[in-house]
Amino acid sequence: MEFSSDFLTKYDSEAELRFLIDMIPELIVLKDGEGRWLMCNRSVREIMQLDETQYKYRTDREIGERYPILRDILEYNHMTDEQAWNKAATLVIEKSFEEYGGSEDIWEIIKTPTFDKQGNRERMMSVSRNIMNRRITEKKLYESQERFRFIAENMTDIITIFTMDRKIDYLSPSLATVLGYDIELVMTQPRFTTLHPEDVPRFSSAFEAMFEGELMQAKVECRYRHMQGHYIWFEMNMSRVSHDNGEEYVLVVGRDISERKIHEQQLNSLAYMDPLTGVPNRRYLMKQLEQDIKTACQHNTMVGVLYLDVDHFKQVNDTLGHEQGDQLLIQMVERITNELGPVDTIARIGGDEFVVVLPIMTDRNQIAWMAENVCHTLQQPWQLGKACMVTSSSIGISIYPNDSISTADLIRHADAALYEAKRAGKAQFAFYEDVFLNGR
Repeated sequence: MEFSSDFLTKYDSEAELRFLIDMIPELIVLKDGEGRWLMCNRSVREIMQLDETQYKYRTDREIGERYPILRDILEYNHMTDEQAWNKAATLVIEKSFEEYGGSEDIWEIIKTPTFDKQGNRERMMSVSRNIMNRRITEKKLYESQERFRFIAENMTDIITIFTMDRKIDYLSPSLATVLGYDIELVMTQPRFTTLHPEDVPRFSSAFEAMFEGELMQAKVECRYRHMQGHYIWFEMNMSRVSHDNGEEYVLVVGRDISERKIHEQQLNSLAYMDPLTGVPNRRYLMKQLEQDIKTACQHNTMVGVLYLDVDHFKQVNDTLGHEQGDQLLIQMVERITNELGPVDTIARIGGDEFVVVLPIMTDRNQIAWMAENVCHTLQQPWQLGKACMVTSSSIGISIYPNDSISTADLIRHADAALYEAKRAGKAQFAFYEDVFLNGR
């Protein structure tokens, strides 16, 4: 499936994100750090015969308890999730599941864990696909050298055969098509010349293990430099094989996985970032605010939560159009970001509404000073296309721990304070504790 930046900017809701991943034929499951299912695509729902009410916010084991027919595969999912968490890196495994479709298909399962800045478990992305056809093809390649050569010369995968003294015995013509190199030139170059320097240790370790007999099969993802200078992601499948005459070789099959890498990056971006402004969304905000509160509790500091929007934003859209309204929001984020420190967070939570989190604050005056700076910078003229206009923003402020220790309450209190700031005349800020606790 092809993606473009223009296409992705249209997807600003969970429903639209679901539509996007439903178009992908691989089996995709997204879980939170505690193993609860957040989202899966149509392929998963169809093969497991589950609807959203049956899996959402449940762990593999909880789903397996309710649907025993799925228990074995879900227990396997749980086990391999833990392997990926412990590895703290992408885990690639293969598994046969005879339970589905009555055939012993082989599935390649790629599990990618992500962690927050403090190293806590955040998300687990699982992508699975049926590779039975590829395994059948590889088996046929092993059985006949002539058939192998015929197929290899007519496929886009890059195939290399090494003799046991580590010399290249065969290199498929697809090398020239995919990477642009002359085969004769590559045959004379030092090993790993076109491999990305960062990937050399990982690849060479698996490569040597094949020759030393420590592994019979290995799979490594790495980047190769194209003749034009850019790098392309490949999945390198290595196998130690024997001919009928007893001679052994190492077979390396490289497959371009650039599209899959793009998919993974785009799905992560859609899950945590606002596509218009490029800043975090509400989902990311809640997790970050929770972490900032934990840090503040440990160090006995404050956290300021600023809830702001654009005064009279509807008039901007009605007068100049939604395109210029979007430009105003983009410029607004740029101005606010310039006022923030390296540990501060700005998130768009909907429409023209933004939340700024100021962690590690030692007193209320620091928060007031930041709010005043933001108010001031947002009152400066805006250049929107050919139009120049002046508007302002109001800000509501809540403070941890003064107003609440709950992330949801802090945002709700800041929103209430924003309403009071607007009622008091706009282009100003108001503290929740002044308006609602001290009765000012």
